[in-house]
Amino acid sequence: MNDNNSAEKADHPETPSAAAPSPEELAAALAGNPDSSQPPRYPLDSVLLIDGDNDPHVPPDVTPTRYTLVRVFLRPGATMPRTLEKKLARLPHCATVVSPRGGANAADFVMSLHAGMLHATLPHHIPFMMVTNDATLAAMAAELQRLGRVASLWTSHPDPEDVSLAAREDAEERPARSRGGRSRSRGGRSRSRGGASKSRTRSAPAAREAAPPPPPPPPPDVPRKTGGKTITEVAWTYAARLQRIKDVPSRVKPLLNDIKNRAGSHGFTPEEILEELKRHHGVRVDAQGRVQVDRVKPAAGENPPADDAAPEVAPS
Repeated sequence: MNDNNSAEKADHPETPSAAAPSPEELAAALAGNPDSSQPPRYPLDSVLLIDGDNDPHVPPDVTPTRYTLVRVFLRPGATMPRTLEKKLARLPHCATVVSPRGGANAADFVMSLHAGMLHATLPHHIPFMMVTNDATLAAMAAELQRLGRVASLWTSHPDPEDVSLAAREDAEERPARSRGGRSRSRGGRSRSRGGASKSRTRSAPAAREAAPPPPPPPPPDVPRKTGGKTITEVAWTYAARLQRIKDVPSRVKPLLNDIKNRAGSHGFTPEEILEELKRHHGVRVDAQGRVQVDRVKPAAGENPPADDAAPEVAPS
C-alpha cells in the first residue's frame, strides 16, 4: 500500500500554491486560453477594460502587472494605438477584442458583454476598472457594484461642465485684459494727458467691484439664447450634416471651426457641441487629434431635419 501511494504521488506531484508563476508559465497559460472571453488559469489581481475607440489610455494611477487581465475593445479593422501598445504589449494577459460589426457604440456593447462574462467567472474580490468616454457605461459599473464587486469608471476626457465653466470664465476675463504689450510712447513722451489716465485707472477697480455677479449657468438642455435651440438640438442637426457630407473634417481644429461657423449662433461653444457629438452621435477624437465619424443608416421612416444651406453666423 505504501508503495502504491508513493507511486501515485510521483505521478501527480503537488504544486505549491504560494509560488509565483514564471513569465514562461504565464505565457503558456495565455496560449492555452486563446479566447479573450476566458480568464487565464493563473490567479489575477485586477481587470482593466479599455474602450480603444474613444479613450485609448491607461489611468495615471493604475500600473498594469503580469497579474492584470487587460482587454482593449476596438471597432472592425482598427488596431491598438501605438502609445497604448507600448504600455501593454509585454503583459501576458493582454488581448484585443474587435467588434464583429461596426456602428455607433458597437465596442461599448462588446465591452459590456465581456465584463459580464468575466464577472461570472472571476472571484468577487478582483476589482474591475473600465476606461471609456461613454457615460452610459456608468450603468455597467453600477450594476457590478450592486452585485458586490469593486468596479470603477475612468476617462481621460475633461468633464463637459468644467469645459463650459472654463470657457465662460475666459470670456468674462477677456475684456479686462490689456490689449497689446508694446508701449505707444515715442521719444520718451507719453500720450496720456494730465491725470486723466490715473483717474481712469483708479476708477476701474471700483467699477469691477460694483459690477453684479454673473448669472448662474443655464440647465444643460435649455436654450442659451431666446428663441434658440438646445444643445441636444444643435448637436443633432450638426450630426445629421456630418452623415450627409463626404469630406468630414479629419482633424479636431478644423472640425471646431466648422462647428463654430455652422452652429455657433445659439450661444454654445464649439467644445460643448463637440462633447455632445462624442457622447451621442458617434464622433470620436483620438489622442493625436484625428476625427472619426460613424456612418449610421437612418431608421425606416426617420427623416432628419434639413441642414441649412448657408452656415450660421454668430451675431457680433
